[in-house]
Amino acid sequence: MDALDLILAAVPAADGWLGEQRRAAADFVRRHGLPDTRQEAWKYTSLAPLKSIAYRVAGTDDGAALDAPALAALPSACASPHRVVLVNGQFRADLSSLGELPPGVRVRSLAAALADDAAAIPEVFAPAPTPAGAFAALNSALASDGVVVEIEPGRVLDQPLHVVCAVAGADALVCAPRMIVRLARDASARIVEEYLGSTGNRSLTDIVTSIALAPGATLHHHRLQGEPDSTAHIGRVVARLEANATLHSDAVAFGGALTRLDIDIELAARGARCNLNGLFAVSGNQHVDHHTVVDHRVGDTHSEERYHGILDERSRGVFNGKVIVRPDAQGITARQASHNLLLSRGAEIDTKPELEIYADDVACAHGATVGELDPAALFYLRSRGVTEAEARALLTYAFADKAIAAIPLDSLRQRVEQRFLGHHRLSELGAALAAE
Repeated sequence: MDALDLILAAVPAADGWLGEQRRAAADFVRRHGLPDTRQEAWKYTSLAPLKSIAYRVAGTDDGAALDAPALAALPSACASPHRVVLVNGQFRADLSSLGELPPGVRVRSLAAALADDAAAIPEVFAPAPTPAGAFAALNSALASDGVVVEIEPGRVLDQPLHVVCAVAGADALVCAPRMIVRLARDASARIVEEYLGSTGNRSLTDIVTSIALAPGATLHHHRLQGEPDSTAHIGRVVARLEANATLHSDAVAFGGALTRLDIDIELAARGARCNLNGLFAVSGNQHVDHHTVVDHRVGDTHSEERYHGILDERSRGVFNGKVIVRPDAQGITARQASHNLLLSRGAEIDTKPELEIYADDVACAHGATVGELDPAALFYLRSRGVTEAEARALLTYAFADKAIAAIPLDSLRQRVEQRFLGHHRLSELGAALAAE
């Protein structure tokens, strides 16, 4: 029995549709296996480093691996009265603090939702349709807990919901939580997903976030991947937007030895629009991969996508963004850009923005850039008394500034500035230079 068989042997037992869905998802993974570099979508991302690790699926007991003082010691990007904590994929009510949620806003664990109202959410466990999405199917087979967020028509969650996903305790766990977000007509919310954990842990996080936005709904979705550099993280965000719905997405990644995030967005009705803002910074031997698909299924839908990558030492980045414009989806706009900064000769980026257009009345644009720090700019800063390390940090800051400035949540933006740019004096240095 190989490692994948051992993982699939831990699929939770269930009756009815849930049991059928779990078995179907597990069978899908058994038939197709996990993806490899022979598949175009995984051409530049090898899972070979994971094959030497004897993973074990996290269970209920693993959710107790973190106590309140240990959680408080982990750096956090958001302070909000509404916080949900998952430890090794398990919902921890004692560490969560939802405060007084507004009327019409419901937040609960996936385990509770399955126990109370399982018939309402069968579609979220459907197996992945292609071998490239085998990790989503694996999540469907394994997920026993997570978070369900439901907001009634016209209701507003005015304070951010901070979802903390922590890995801790036992080594080499597979953590497979599932998040479900449903906003009814004209509802709005802001959700921060933050991934963190203890140093040295080699866990694999396999998470799927399913988002459904009804007509007129608005969601600000901020995703911050800061797990230890020893971990692996495979995530997928799947969103369907109805008429005049809006999704604002910030995807920030700086943790993990191997990180991959797929974002699949379906603009299903007129007036739907999405704005994707991405930023990643890696060093050492880290590998980070972002794949996005924005599907304009009908006319008068709109998308804007900007990704910035910063790579140092021997790290490697991958960006593949695809925009699909369906036949008769006239009057759409779609813009996509991938900008990358290489800080060393050993760093590498593979970037491929794509347009797949089957309509003629469209406004679409895409592009990619790869560059390095300007030696003349470095020399100028050094001549003004700035150290080499500070000069490099300032220029890196300038490169990433558009992506950072686009994050509308102050605490999250400040956390990203600190972690990505690594210097508390950057703002005062910049102000001093501007004043000259």
